[in-house]
Amino acid sequence: MNERVMQFRIGMFVLAAGLVLLMMIIWFGESPTILRDQVFIKVHYLEAPGVGDGIPVRRSGIKIGEVTNVEFDERPGQLDGVIVTLALDRKAKLKLGTIPRITRALIGDVAIEMTPGNSPDPQPVGNSASKAPLIEGDVTADPSKALAAATAAFERVGGTLTAIEDAAKGIATVTKKANGVDQFIATWTETGKNLGAAGGRIDGLLKENEADFRPAMANLRAVSEKLNKTLDEKTTAELKVAIDRISSAGAKLDAGLTSLNPLLADLGAPINVTPSTNFGQSVWRANRITSDLNLLTRTLSDGKGGLNPNGSVQRLFLSSALYDNWNKVSMTANELLTSFRPVVGSLKTFVDRVSRDPSALTRGALQR
Repeated sequence: MNERVMQFRIGMFVLAAGLVLLMMIIWFGESPTILRDQVFIKVHYLEAPGVGDGIPVRRSGIKIGEVTNVEFDERPGQLDGVIVTLALDRKAKLKLGTIPRITRALIGDVAIEMTPGNSPDPQPVGNSASKAPLIEGDVTADPSKALAAATAAFERVGGTLTAIEDAAKGIATVTKKANGVDQFIATWTETGKNLGAAGGRIDGLLKENEADFRPAMANLRAVSEKLNKTLDEKTTAELKVAIDRISSAGAKLDAGLTSLNPLLADLGAPINVTPSTNFGQSVWRANRITSDLNLLTRTLSDGKGGLNPNGSVQRLFLSSALYDNWNKVSMTANELLTSFRPVVGSLKTFVDRVSRDPSALTRGALQR
């Protein structure tokens, strides 16, 4: 077998393998879009949870296409959202008014269901993705949220059943106590009779003392007339002036309190806030001085009513070594002053001689 025949056989094998692979791709539905008879539609969603390339598109539960592209809606002057491109089989005829609805299963599977349109006219489509018309889509509710809402509803129903059970128990308790209702009615009837007797007695008492009640009413009427005469126009005017003065004093008091608001704010402010009034700053400085004195006294005190033996000031008064050092310094200074006394005496004699005869400073120098 020569080399040319071998190359021919290898080429035929490669060609046959390529044809088989192409046929398998077409049979299993994974052929490129250019090899399919498809049409395209673009759908606008406000949100598209779980939608991506390859998501199936179904109509009445049968797959008629898939998602080929998902992108954000960046059209000027439009609301935010997502534009999803759908590639559909040409044989799947859609009616005008069809709504692509995103459906989600409880376990998380996502698909686009084409709901039937309400018009006999066909839905416009495009032969390519760039020429596809744009329609509005819809999104179904999240099943997990619906399940959570149902769970909450069941919990509320359980609470209602518990309340009904408690009410039934209360009714049973009332039923058990129904034997005492007759006794309660009899007691109420007896009480009514007693109230009637009491009312009769009160009526008799009023009739017996009617002669005393009339002078009392006359006296009350006379007191009322005297009060009306007392409040004449002059008294009323004076009372009005007094009320006006009280109101004016109240207004001045309010103004004074308003003026005190900055001072009160400074007095109630935290320690790290600088006051804005003179009195507030004085109080603030006094607080700082008090705090410093408190810190000093705390340092000087040992917490038990005595001086702190470890402080510098306490050591000045309590340490014997410090007194010894001061004593040595004093003795050294005394010895130094004693040694300087002859020098000071000689200097004093020199100064006296110069003051009596200043020419003596140059006399010896000129002689030399």
